[in-house]
Amino acid sequence: MDIENEQNTYSNDVTVSEKTTDNTQHHGEKKLFCHKCGRQLLPDSIFCNYCGATLAEAAVKPQSAYPNTYQQSTVSGNTYQQNTMSGNTYQPNYQQNYQPQQFPSYSTQPNNMGSALGYNPFFSQNPVQLDPRYRQFQTSMLQPGQQEIVRCTQVSKTYGSNNALNCIDLCIGNGRVIGLLGPNGSGKTTLIKLLCGLLTPTSGTITINGMPIGAATKAMVSYLPDRTYIPDWMRIRNVLDYFCDFYADFRRPLAEQMLNNLRIDPNAVMKTLSKGTQEKVQLVLVMSRNASLYLLDEPIAGVDPVARDYILDTIIGTHNPESSVVISTHLITDIEPVLNEVIMIKYGTLALQGDADRLRNTFGKSLNDIFKEVFAGC
Repeated sequence: MDIENEQNTYSNDVTVSEKTTDNTQHHGEKKLFCHKCGRQLLPDSIFCNYCGATLAEAAVKPQSAYPNTYQQSTVSGNTYQQNTMSGNTYQPNYQQNYQPQQFPSYSTQPNNMGSALGYNPFFSQNPVQLDPRYRQFQTSMLQPGQQEIVRCTQVSKTYGSNNALNCIDLCIGNGRVIGLLGPNGSGKTTLIKLLCGLLTPTSGTITINGMPIGAATKAMVSYLPDRTYIPDWMRIRNVLDYFCDFYADFRRPLAEQMLNNLRIDPNAVMKTLSKGTQEKVQLVLVMSRNASLYLLDEPIAGVDPVARDYILDTIIGTHNPESSVVISTHLITDIEPVLNEVIMIKYGTLALQGDADRLRNTFGKSLNDIFKEVFAGC
């Protein structure tokens, strides 16, 4: 195929390349190509549709096929401005007098907790702790007419360099349903395991009914862990037999009645039950004991809402009136109606303890709202 190149001069002194092929000759047309980028132009074009340069500019100032910057072009007397790096006039809107925001330090919190970490950008002062009435709930004390069950004196627990609990002073009286509340990592499970005798405090002393932690106190405490501990090959009736042999205060008729109310077959094998049903079985076993102190770690976390009310009623109706129940949970709204008292732990220290009704009346808020304000920014 032969290509014929001709130079044609237009009235505006624009020089372009005319390339004629057999195909164009057949139709009587001529194809025009830009001298700047070499691409084909439309028949009536006066500037390149690809590179944006005028034909006069391309003829007078030859440039590379793909330049880094574009120049201003004039089309029929109007100014056409490419929105590119060299042509635009946009300037960043810098703030000349900007000052970086200063955040409060962890050291502004009680006991200088977290000061080694520097500042905390999420920490904010919360209204409850700024209220002068908050101080009356910072000290652990027994309610009028209560007998002491638990006494913790300057109890600390350290895991390596991590202080899970830091100098806890705590009193728990009898005849109460107590909510043990706090964010993840605040030390709730550690405190429960110390009361059970599963852990030994690094410093401080703990007594149950006036006795130091030992074999005698373990017989007074009924503990529900936050995970399944019953072997999955056992049948529920075998587990009942085991508890009858192991705990002298186990009330089997009560356990069988609660299993029947929950429609759980005593002949069922544990591994055939769902996770929520296994948690129900464990709660039944724990609450069927006649203990002085019930320690429940997340008892309703995996239970469906329908059975949740029955379980809470079971906790209230089956425990010894002279005993106390400590419930560790994040589902504050669900358990708030059954709570008589609240203990809140923050950064391994006691943040708040008080009667539930007194707290609500003092601050005019629900326990869930008080919890959110005490632990704001944690």
